[in-house]
Amino acid sequence: MSRLFRVGLPALLTLAALALVPAAEATDAAQSVVVSSTPVSYTPNIQDGQVNAVAQAGNLMIVGGTFTSVKEKKAATATAVHEIVAFDSQTGKLDTSFLPDIEGGEVSTISVAPGGQAVFVGGQFDTVNGQPMKRLVKLNLADGSIDPGFKATINSGSWVEDSQVLGNDLYIGGAFSSINGTARGRLAALDADTGALDPNVDVNFATKRQGTLRVAHFDISPDGTKLVATGTFLTADGLDRAQIAILDLTTTPVSVSSWQTNSFKPACSSHFDTYIRDVKWAPDGSYFIIGDTGAFFGGPNAGVLCDSVSRWEGNTSGPGQLPTWTDYSGGDSITQVAVTGTAVYAGGHQRWENNPFAGDAAGPGAVGRKGIAALDPVNGMPFSWNPGRDPRGSGVWALLATSDGLWVGSDTGYIDGLNRNRIALMPVAGGESIPAWNVGTLPGDLWTLGVGTNPTHRSFTGTSAGAQTTLSGTGIDFSQVRGAFMIGSTLYTGQSNGQFLARTFDGTTFGASSVVALNGLTSSQFPIANVTGMFFDPSTERLYYTVSGDTHMYYRYFEPEDNIIGAQTFTISGNGDGLTWNTTSQMIMANGKIYYVVTTGSGANTQQNLWSINFSGGKPVPGTQTLISGPSKGDGQTWAGRGMFVLPS
Repeated sequence: MSRLFRVGLPALLTLAALALVPAAEATDAAQSVVVSSTPVSYTPNIQDGQVNAVAQAGNLMIVGGTFTSVKEKKAATATAVHEIVAFDSQTGKLDTSFLPDIEGGEVSTISVAPGGQAVFVGGQFDTVNGQPMKRLVKLNLADGSIDPGFKATINSGSWVEDSQVLGNDLYIGGAFSSINGTARGRLAALDADTGALDPNVDVNFATKRQGTLRVAHFDISPDGTKLVATGTFLTADGLDRAQIAILDLTTTPVSVSSWQTNSFKPACSSHFDTYIRDVKWAPDGSYFIIGDTGAFFGGPNAGVLCDSVSRWEGNTSGPGQLPTWTDYSGGDSITQVAVTGTAVYAGGHQRWENNPFAGDAAGPGAVGRKGIAALDPVNGMPFSWNPGRDPRGSGVWALLATSDGLWVGSDTGYIDGLNRNRIALMPVAGGESIPAWNVGTLPGDLWTLGVGTNPTHRSFTGTSAGAQTTLSGTGIDFSQVRGAFMIGSTLYTGQSNGQFLARTFDGTTFGASSVVALNGLTSSQFPIANVTGMFFDPSTERLYYTVSGDTHMYYRYFEPEDNIIGAQTFTISGNGDGLTWNTTSQMIMANGKIYYVVTTGSGANTQQNLWSINFSGGKPVPGTQTLISGPSKGDGQTWAGRGMFVLPS
């Protein structure tokens, strides 16, 4: 029940129809690093209750929720507050001129008004500064007074749960059915100066799945053209939209777009009226992220998204949309997400990530992440960032990425083992840059492992190969390799004993090996000992592989930053596309093609020939197979081996 808003500079976007659309107030700032896992020391301690919302206006942080007492770090006594407080983002010093008196219910959402001199506050409250002011108010930041020019009356028995500014409109979502006496179906837009209803925004969210009919969360794309809304509804303007809909803000009036998904139709626990807990656009608007609750209901095996984080592409349309990736916690709620381009932050009361196959336990592949995690936006795998929130409480109820770092609001007092009561800033300073994952390209130096103990290499252009040279004296037995690939300066190899090894290699010297943790993945789930070829695609961060005697090609996600192997197995080829992979014995991927060795014959008649096939859209393209080299080509090259990689430049 929280929303997070940061002052942004309005911009204009020229659309194909020549209409001018204002940019949305930014919810999360783009960041170039994964933030530090150690919080700053100066944030004030919120002594009770829960933080639901965080906003930033210049250097002023405005925090709302259910609390009544706040104490500066060096103060002898606490300051009494009423569900809202403001403090300096650089020092933590309280702004004692902003102490509005909000009574009768919680603050759920805060959004900064155009110009940055006031904030809109929404929730379940009844009075503000002693005046009847139900569920929505505009407060001046200078002194906490009510702006008398903004008047919006929300129908009784309802509440405002979410808000965001677009141009000079304030969008609000919640359980209301009328604004200023005019019917509105749980979403509305108001003039930011007067509170007058915008007649252009009148989409009716209806047909509740359970609980109270409401728009619980929404986010507007950075270019101001789309709004993703989530809640307890099953229809939007009469169209099938179970728990989620995308609105087209460029039409007059605003309309429901053709985008639709069935992924939130399956039931999770009946305890939750909606199991979508948060939605957030990426800073560049190319995708949005959803965080879910719902309890464990079988994960991907049951086709449900309960207790997960998922990525959805922003430029798709039409029915039946599916997530790009889904990361499961294994039965624990994700309550808030933040997206910075470099990372997806997921807060909740989760204990694990990469845990799709077990409920309330660490299943195969599970990685421990208490109460907060940073995920790779490309594949959803957890980064090594792991400050931990212990105790986890009910969850994280506010996440906001700013130029300073990641603000974390919750109902608990500790993060990274340090006392930061209910509000913490994980700074950009001291954060980790995630490198581009460099894999080899052609022409290049092509290495082969598994023919005897020593590696060999030859030049390879993609169409022709040079003479083969053996690198002796490594002191390493490479005869047991089962597939290989290289990222940057790290060589990864599968082994005949089922281990997955990593070691450095610079083209001359191999480093000592380390065992990559499988985190409980069994040989039936990831049959490393039987792998015949593998490669890594940096654009999708997928590890592709083939298995002895198996006609399919598979992939699973792989995170090079901390060597986390994805728990799920996906079949990408060999299942109705006319391709078979049971004779593959080595593979690389370079320059938009898969180069793979095909073994034919047996005994003295065994031959290994090198073939290529186009690789596009994350999969091999049938009908593009080409013989490149080997006995059948008559070029004098031999291609025996167990693993192959191109040395990155």
